[in-house]
Amino acid sequence: MSFLSRLTHPPRVECAELETSEEIDAFIESRALEYSTRLEEAFVKRALELGVDGGMVLDVGTRVGLIVLKVLWQNENFYAIGMDGSKAMVERARETAAAWGLDERAFFQVGDARRMRFKASYFDLVISDSTLHCFDDPVSVLAEISRVLKPGGALLIRDLERPSRFTMAKRIEQHGASYDKPIKRHIEAALRGAYTQPEIQELVRASGLERTEVVQMDEHHIAVERTGASDPNSWIRVREQYL
Repeated sequence: MSFLSRLTHPPRVECAELETSEEIDAFIESRALEYSTRLEEAFVKRALELGVDGGMVLDVGTRVGLIVLKVLWQNENFYAIGMDGSKAMVERARETAAAWGLDERAFFQVGDARRMRFKASYFDLVISDSTLHCFDDPVSVLAEISRVLKPGGALLIRDLERPSRFTMAKRIEQHGASYDKPIKRHIEAALRGAYTQPEIQELVRASGLERTEVVQMDEHHIAVERTGASDPNSWIRVREQYL
């Protein structure tokens, strides 16, 4: 962090993910709110506009899987793997996939994003929404994403931006206004644990992730973004020739 940034921004505070059944239930309930739905739809729309129209999707830190399931719902040419460190979250994601009739195209597993058990250059699109700040070694996570993403693959990572010392209280109030107490607590912790745009840029540089832009996505969020192109040799496309 630069000297100026140290003056204007509070230090990061490590942030844990949602873990208890109360927190997970509150998170699921919060997804039905208009604000949450609008945020998810904006992310999905942007992901689907990155130039890849089919193939394998990886959702890193998938939580209950809603983002990646919405990607599959809107584009039947995608299959997906959602990975999360929480067994409880993964179980909920599997239940939702089955309820939506997407369990033959969406697969969820517990895993460590710092050491993914996938072969290199496998995924056509990698997404991750508001979980980068939760990892204790984000450079390793980004390096693994770089490894498993195809050279021509697309990427969208969105996360909260840590506010300045002068706007922190206001941002906590604004961003948490739509939610009940358990999620408000989580949002405050997430904002205090989030990165600034220069910090994200440094993480990306250190990871070796190439062809990316770090952009301001909206008032509260930063995105790491990379456009891509559909792979004509994707196993999904080859498979379709024989169906």
